[in-house]
Amino acid sequence: MRTDRTWAWPLTVIGLTACSAAQPAMTGGEDYYSPQDLRCEDRTYSPTVHTVQLFKQGFELSAPVIELGSPEGLVLRFDDLQPDVQPLSYTIMHCDAEWKPSDLSPNQYIIGTPTDFIPTPRQSYNTLQPFLEYEVSFPNELMRPAIAGNYLVKVFRGSDQDDLVLTRRFLVFEQRTQIEARVAATRDVEMRDVDQQIDLTVRYPGVTVPDPFGDLKVVMLQNMRWDDARTGFRPKFIRDAELVYDFPKEGLFHGGNEWRGFDLKDLRYSTIRIQRITTGPEGLEEAFLLPDEKRDIRVYLDLPDINGRYLVRNDQFNGDPLGADYVYVDFTLPRDAPVMGDVYVYGAVTDFQCKKEFRCTWDAQKKAYTLRALLKQGYVDYLYAVLPNGTSVPDLTTLEGSHFQTENDYLVLVYVKDYQLRCDRLLGLRFLNSRKG
Repeated sequence: MRTDRTWAWPLTVIGLTACSAAQPAMTGGEDYYSPQDLRCEDRTYSPTVHTVQLFKQGFELSAPVIELGSPEGLVLRFDDLQPDVQPLSYTIMHCDAEWKPSDLSPNQYIIGTPTDFIPTPRQSYNTLQPFLEYEVSFPNELMRPAIAGNYLVKVFRGSDQDDLVLTRRFLVFEQRTQIEARVAATRDVEMRDVDQQIDLTVRYPGVTVPDPFGDLKVVMLQNMRWDDARTGFRPKFIRDAELVYDFPKEGLFHGGNEWRGFDLKDLRYSTIRIQRITTGPEGLEEAFLLPDEKRDIRVYLDLPDINGRYLVRNDQFNGDPLGADYVYVDFTLPRDAPVMGDVYVYGAVTDFQCKKEFRCTWDAQKKAYTLRALLKQGYVDYLYAVLPNGTSVPDLTTLEGSHFQTENDYLVLVYVKDYQLRCDRLLGLRFLNSRKG
């Protein structure tokens, strides 16, 4: 058992003026976050903003997907490690199937006001790292989407939409099509042990599609990874209002491996993957993980995971994210020799991106890749990704291996071009699991 910490903030806080007990811990650098050109992707533009989450209300591990006109909403939550409260606003932006801004004006895809203020943030309590937590729920009475499709929520300072803080993707769909999909073994015998194939049939009764090859687009995601989104699907057979894709090559995915994970929901003791927890030189807690096992040549081992997701939680405060502290986490991956390309810790904790602050360093003396990263308390799933030079899609199999038996979540999206509105509408959506269907 470890002794209780000395709290950086008192339990009673008057107003929203932050304490000066600790300087905000920042990762990355200004060069990573600038210039502030808008990108239609999950991106953080401010170096003091951490732990950005967008999920369906009531379920933190859910994908940011809602049905048009339904009462369910999304929650956007993020922390700012600087002590000053900022006046922040947000808006939503409609995008086409390729995540480019559509030609619609805001009054065509927004019902209500085009922008709104984010409520005043709340201060953390009993944390060594002070932070301000911002949270907003939408759609709401003031702003809701009018058209199904891809959307981007933008957070910006004041009323200047070019002074960006963050952007996040979310989906609004109408279930106007019928999607029949299943996970099967590939027809390539040599790859049957490592790949998973999605077979697909789409029916669209009652939906006008003049050109099924050009006006209907299919997109597939594995574990909500937009960096490896599959597009370019073309049906092999067309029967009335039915498209049969018949084992499309675009729907062939590496099965990958089950995600690694560690539990930091309670810092009073070390869990099974934690080697030790100490106080770091910055005054914050530091958790050293046990060296990770090599998995690139091992047989498949069925381990429970949450498919790369990230759950923020401090068990001492009933899961209140305001009581979850920031912790430095040390990763170690032993290797006989370095691999070709950069190695990153990867998962929802990194927005499913190879981020600069999560790039590992090769330690020749230890013969291992190492990383020290600032994370918020909770349960974290992660993998080691390799980003070869000159590529943008990370390789999750070189260091982790790939198996057909791996449990994965898939999402199939069907977009239909609307010539009257001049946009792509999301008229079909289907979640499926490699084991449950």
